[in-house]
Amino acid sequence: MLSPLLPSRPAVLVGYDIDRAAAATEREDIGRRSTGGKLWGSNPQLTSGLPYPHKGLVHCRRGGHPEPARRHGADRRQARSDREEGHDAPLRVHIAVDESTKPEFPLEPYIQTDYGHLDVPAGTLVIPLTSRQTKDGMLGTHLKIAAINSIHNLLPANLPTVPNRALAYQPNVTLSFVVLNEDASEGSYVEGWDVEAAIRDHFKPTLEPLAPLFNFSIESQVLYHAPLTFEPTQQEDGSWAVDDEQIKVFVSEHWNLDSKSTNNPVLRFMLFVPSAKHRPMSLPGTDASDTFLLPQFGSVVILNPPSSLKEDASYHLTESALDQPFSQFTSDFYKLLAIPTLPEKLHPCPEKKATKTRASRGVSEPFSPWQLDTALRMRHLENAREARKTLGGIVRLIDKIEEMEIHAAVREKILGAIAKLEQLPAAAKEGVLASALLSRDAVGLANEAFFDPSMMGLLYFPDQHKFAVYAPLFAPIGVSLVAGLVKEIRAWKARKKAKKAQTEPAAASVTVEKDMPVQKVD
Repeated sequence: MLSPLLPSRPAVLVGYDIDRAAAATEREDIGRRSTGGKLWGSNPQLTSGLPYPHKGLVHCRRGGHPEPARRHGADRRQARSDREEGHDAPLRVHIAVDESTKPEFPLEPYIQTDYGHLDVPAGTLVIPLTSRQTKDGMLGTHLKIAAINSIHNLLPANLPTVPNRALAYQPNVTLSFVVLNEDASEGSYVEGWDVEAAIRDHFKPTLEPLAPLFNFSIESQVLYHAPLTFEPTQQEDGSWAVDDEQIKVFVSEHWNLDSKSTNNPVLRFMLFVPSAKHRPMSLPGTDASDTFLLPQFGSVVILNPPSSLKEDASYHLTESALDQPFSQFTSDFYKLLAIPTLPEKLHPCPEKKATKTRASRGVSEPFSPWQLDTALRMRHLENAREARKTLGGIVRLIDKIEEMEIHAAVREKILGAIAKLEQLPAAAKEGVLASALLSRDAVGLANEAFFDPSMMGLLYFPDQHKFAVYAPLFAPIGVSLVAGLVKEIRAWKARKKAKKAQTEPAAASVTVEKDMPVQKVD
């Protein structure tokens, strides 16, 4: 059976087994279901009304209760063990008493990060409340609302589709970070940047969790001459604007952006520094940073140097100067790879006291297990459908091109892709990671078979192509043959006509002699 099934193994939310396959049908039962789950140090009513069948314990941190703290350490060790062994890390919900949180309702759940101030595993959905809120008579209702809304936003019943602006799935992707000086000869240009630190803070927390899906390679460069192929429009205030039509041709083919080290698809994140005569440059009609997205290609951020900089000076972009551009690059990176973002209804994770927090720097929240779960499912479905589509295309080609020969190597790839697809229903019960890897291998084998040189040779050499190639070669010979044939036909007709003309007078004389009267001579 080639029809792939959506992985439906329950993901553990600290004791709650969530069956996503039943999520869509159970949405109507939200708030009406109650089970006998046990909740440490609180009212058992907090476990009622959850949208999925559940069992076990909810971790609830209460002052003076030692048991949850021991369980938290065990959870972290178990999560680490799961990751090392390649198993799916469980998804967790944690209810915590935190006096630093907002004392008013509604509750503000968030995803715990490595830099969060609570002692819980990163990626845990935390629902914080104060000690005063624990005495509220409606606390159970508020907790149910916060948990249900958060889980439904983190684990949607209907997976989002991969948009057209996103890059089609490829296991190997190159990320290219480029500084584009429009014209460094005019002065005040960027000569260097702390790109490694910016990538570490902004991209690394996202790239590492995506390792099961993508193999990322990173490269960077600084270009000192990247002139525009058009003249920006000067505004009344002396600034320069790039309109919508100019954005379409903003990236020039003359810029040396292509990667010479790989044939993998490349996502380019370009930091454009206008020349002195085109400053300040902006995009009209945008309230946010001067940036725009190029579908399936990359992202551009316009960076105007400070006006206080000397005209003939060069400068270095520090880590703090790169926070705003790389925050936008991270957002565009999510869009270009169709990576789900955290729902807006979730709040930022409170950080430990610091001079400058990650949130104030614009650093995105680290990639959570909740997002990884959705990303794996999205790519699982996309790859399974693409593999089936490619295999169907091979079948249609074989039916259309009768002389196409399937070599043994191609046949093995086709059978391997079919076998991977047939294993998807069983793998779906083991976990989303196993099924995602199977679908990735299936689409890879299907593409290798379709684009095999032996297949492509016949695919791009049909009968019409053969006629077009050989007609110029045989045309001169054909003309000579036709001309000779016509000449011979004419000669044959002439000989036939001459022969006929010779036979007709002789026949006429014989007829005359027979008709003449015979005279007798005495």
